[in-house]
Amino acid sequence: MSDTIREEISRLRKGLTGTADLVAVEFGGFPEDQLNFTQDKPVWARWSADTQLRHMACVPCRWLHGLCREILEPRGHRLPEMDMETVNAGTGRHIPPEILPDVDSLIAFMREMHVFCVELLDKETPASLRELKCLRLVDVEAWREDSPERPIDLWRMLAKLHPYGVHEDPDSPGNFPMELIAVIRQIYWETLAHLRSVQRLKGLLGLLVEVDLPREGYLTISKFYD
Repeated sequence: MSDTIREEISRLRKGLTGTADLVAVEFGGFPEDQLNFTQDKPVWARWSADTQLRHMACVPCRWLHGLCREILEPRGHRLPEMDMETVNAGTGRHIPPEILPDVDSLIAFMREMHVFCVELLDKETPASLRELKCLRLVDVEAWREDSPERPIDLWRMLAKLHPYGVHEDPDSPGNFPMELIAVIRQIYWETLAHLRSVQRLKGLLGLLVEVDLPREGYLTISKFYD
C-alpha cells in the first residue's frame, strides 16, 4: 500500500499543480456576457459557468477550512485566509462576489488553495496522510433542487469510486470518515467535475472547448462527463 500511496501523491501533486491553469484556459474562451447563462434541463445546466467557478473556488475551503482545520493547524499548517462566515451566510457552497468579484480573482484564489494542497502532500508523510482524518456528515433524508439525486446517494457512489480512505460508517448512516489523502483527492475530483460542467455549458452555447480533462473520479461516470 505504501507504494500505491506514493504513486498517488505524485499524481495528485501533478494534477493540482496544473488544474488552475486548465480552469484559466477554459474560462479564457468563455465570453463574459455568457457567464451567467443557465437552463433548466439538463440538470447540470442549472448552475451557470460563474456559479460553477464560485463552487470550484469554494470546494477546498469547505473541506480544509470547514472539516480539516482542527487536524491541520496543530501540525503547523497555515491555511490561506478566507472569510468563511460570509461564505456560510450565503449558500455555503460558493464564494460570493463581495469576497472575490470576478473570474481572475476566483482562479487566483483557487490556485492558492491548490498550492496549499500540494504543500500538504509534500510536508506530510504517506502514513500521516492516512492517519489524519475528518468526518463528512451527509443528511440521509435531504434533497437538493439543483441535483437529480439525494446527497446521500451521491456520497455512497463516491465512496465506492475512492480507491481507499473513505467509507460510510456501517453503524452511523451518513457518517463518512475520510483520510486526509482522500480529502485532497476529493478536492481534485470535484474541480475536474465542475470544470467539465463548464465545458458542457459551452457546448450548449456553441462555444469551443479549450482543454482535455483526465477521466478521473466523477468523470469516469458517463452522466458527469457526456
